[in-house]
Amino acid sequence: MQEEETMRFCTNCGKQLDDDAQFCTGCGAKTDVAEGNAPAPQTAAMPPVPMPGNSSAGAAPTPSPMTPDSAFTATSTSAGQTMPAAPDTVPLPSSATPAPNVTSEPNEQTASAAPTESAAALPDAGPETKAMPAFADQATPRTTHSSQTVHADQSPLPSTDSLPGAPAFIPGSANGAGSATGSATANPHGLAAAFAPRNRKILTIIVAAVVAVIVVVSAAAFGTYKAGVWGQKAVPDPSSLGIHKSKKTHAYSAKDVEKSLHSQGFKTTTKPTFSGQPKGTFVNYGSVRSGQRTSVRNDITIISSRGPGVPHGTCGQPVQNINENIESMNVAVHYYKVIVNDSSIKEGTVVATSPADGQPVTDSDKGIDVGVAEHAGDDAKGVGYDVIGTDKDKAQSQYQDAGFNVTMRARFSSKKMLGKIVDSNPKPGSEADGGDLTLYYGIDASGFNDAVSAKAVFGPNSDTSGTDGEVLGAAAPVEGEYCNNTGKCITLDDSIHATPAPPYDHGVFSSEHPEQQDNRYGDLRDQLLFCPAGQQAYCSANSKEEQIQNGLYGKNLGAFELTPFDTVFSYTCGDKDVPYTGSGPAICVNGNSDTDGVDLDNPPSMTGASYTMGLLYTYFPVGADVQKVVDSGYFDKGEVAKAAQQKAVDTSRPFFIRRDPSLYDKTKVDISDLSDPNPFSPFGLADGKSTMDPVKPAPSDDTAYYLVDQPQLDWSQLTEFTLSKDGKTSSTKPTKDASPDQITAAVGKGDFSTIAGKYCTNDGDCIQLDKKGSMTYSGKPAAGLDHSPSQLQLVDSEGWSDQAHNHNPNSPYINLMGPDSEYSCPGMTGKACEDYTPMSDIVWPNDLIYVFKNADTSCFSATDASAAACNPGFGDDEVYGPQPPAPTDRPYLYAMNWKHNDTPSVNGVFYLVK
Repeated sequence: MQEEETMRFCTNCGKQLDDDAQFCTGCGAKTDVAEGNAPAPQTAAMPPVPMPGNSSAGAAPTPSPMTPDSAFTATSTSAGQTMPAAPDTVPLPSSATPAPNVTSEPNEQTASAAPTESAAALPDAGPETKAMPAFADQATPRTTHSSQTVHADQSPLPSTDSLPGAPAFIPGSANGAGSATGSATANPHGLAAAFAPRNRKILTIIVAAVVAVIVVVSAAAFGTYKAGVWGQKAVPDPSSLGIHKSKKTHAYSAKDVEKSLHSQGFKTTTKPTFSGQPKGTFVNYGSVRSGQRTSVRNDITIISSRGPGVPHGTCGQPVQNINENIESMNVAVHYYKVIVNDSSIKEGTVVATSPADGQPVTDSDKGIDVGVAEHAGDDAKGVGYDVIGTDKDKAQSQYQDAGFNVTMRARFSSKKMLGKIVDSNPKPGSEADGGDLTLYYGIDASGFNDAVSAKAVFGPNSDTSGTDGEVLGAAAPVEGEYCNNTGKCITLDDSIHATPAPPYDHGVFSSEHPEQQDNRYGDLRDQLLFCPAGQQAYCSANSKEEQIQNGLYGKNLGAFELTPFDTVFSYTCGDKDVPYTGSGPAICVNGNSDTDGVDLDNPPSMTGASYTMGLLYTYFPVGADVQKVVDSGYFDKGEVAKAAQQKAVDTSRPFFIRRDPSLYDKTKVDISDLSDPNPFSPFGLADGKSTMDPVKPAPSDDTAYYLVDQPQLDWSQLTEFTLSKDGKTSSTKPTKDASPDQITAAVGKGDFSTIAGKYCTNDGDCIQLDKKGSMTYSGKPAAGLDHSPSQLQLVDSEGWSDQAHNHNPNSPYINLMGPDSEYSCPGMTGKACEDYTPMSDIVWPNDLIYVFKNADTSCFSATDASAAACNPGFGDDEVYGPQPPAPTDRPYLYAMNWKHNDTPSVNGVFYLVK
């Protein structure tokens, strides 16, 4: 027997393999070496193999069994013919490694073995080894022989028909016909060449399908991303939201923008900001820009306009840093120089504004005033604005040394201002060179009784009888401006109306409480009281009952009510407000309060009478026990529960709660007698208990009106200047030396700057007139000024005298009058009272005349008819008696009644003092 060598071939493509090859170098299929555990061999018919050097080989020999999954072997004979040899080894399926090579002898395995014989019949085949089809990644170990020849009688390679799923293939045949000619290496790729076209087509289809899927998915993802279905979304411009601009404001509503964004899945936060746009309009996005992409999980800030106002933080900044923002509010802006004594405050720093820092503009015509620091010097002396915040004792000493006659008064203040100066008169920042100066210092609830005591009000040397140790019911320490979080403000002031004579001249009034139609008791009816102090003016607390009747003030919790006199001492008869002070019976018959035909000794029961809910503030100074007041049941339980869900009130600042009639079911109750309990008065008493219904709302940061911790300046007395773009300033202080014609022309246009200033009588009663004609009066009724107007205008067709005075170049004065809205008569106001009779029932604001400096007023004392038109007093000296005429070395104002006025005299006019 000749020496043989077994060679390995790939069962997938037929390429000859190296002994240790794990993958076919032709098609890449795994071999049995790579698998490490080849399946049991399966017999298969072997096709003829071309003989090297003999291209005309005959018919194929008889096939011998062979496993398609394994590599097959061929032997080389001495004749040079090559024939496939039967497998010499059979791998065991359970073995992880190939079986050892064994040399096969011809008598051990013959070529006549049945082609269907299973490998399971072999003794070493292992259990139930089944015939397996050939796969590209399957291979069996080969047996190596020393012989290099193949016996011509060996079985041929298996027919392609015996390879499941494989295309027809005969090695060495170009057309697939079973030719035995040609070299065994003529087609080195074998089965791979037959599989390649189909595989490439399938691969191409698969790749194309995958690419198509990727393109479709990517396009869908990109489209849905751009549409904002997932991930980030583009913030839409309001113009693309499908909403419309308001016809009134020509702007988008912030609420409409908010709703539209919510419908698109965005979350929003609304931030109100002062701007030149109308209130409630959309200004801009605060956190993003239109078109910018952002996650739907992020809040988008919507800037909503609060209307014009002074942005928070304006004070303390250089004026050049804030002017652009302030002037964007679309209202008039005026800049004034404010005197400061502290050199650490840099000139040009904003120290005050009106409205106050952080507050809205309430009068668009008045606009915004800005006070800018200027250091005091020889040309600028006065009460420095920096006196605010100075220790009260230090300030008193400082200004006494500067030549001022200083009086100290208490006012409620924030916690940080206790014991420090909070205001002054003359106002902080005003020019002044000595004279009277009142300094107001901060107190808390513990200082209230001392502040309203008779001795504190009238002075320690006062000879006012019967007041030692008693307190006045007029709450002067509450003076100031109070604002809520929405920007609504209420001013409590002692100069809103003409102030009554002592001891009522230290009270305060509310800016939202109109002057009453019936003024038989003067302005006392409008004054705010904190106890039922009527005509006696003092609070009584001599008994437990009187303490209860004093309302919250009597509970000693630091809090108290403020309510107008007429809320406590009046009732409604029909549609008329009737004051009652305990003198005589209260009459109301079928809604008529007339006493004609009524037996006053036996008055009938009241019919058509009622109590009506009036103004009420519940005031809490710093240090008041807010929680105890709430726990006492003073406030409505439902409102207390609602307030508990809101931000807590800030007790470091004085505040008050305004009773809101809109929260009540009833604001009016019928009565038959004034002894009936009043559910709206804080001082009502029945069976030893208060009769007032619980107050609505309850205290919270949303319902409180807080004291604005910034004093208001006397803007009319400050030097105005123009602020240019380069930061330079120029003074524009109005001159008081304008000619009568210039003054008349300016005032006729509403410009009072040429006559604005402070005017005072010799007794110290004063009128403050600003450049827009707004007027405030401080003092007792004097010189006929019992109904001071709040605003002046030049008379053009109405008034006590012919309007020709205002256009006559020889006239020594111009005639000024109050607005029509301040005229009142029973049941009517304004122009409706023009023809009302009797005229004595008409209440009108006083007319005033402005007398020019150095004017000839000799005609004032003329009695002949030709001079009567010049004589405003008609020579009637009923009040003061004959008086010397008032000199005109200074301009002055003179208040007029509707008839029988005195000739202007030195003791009855208001001279310009500054």
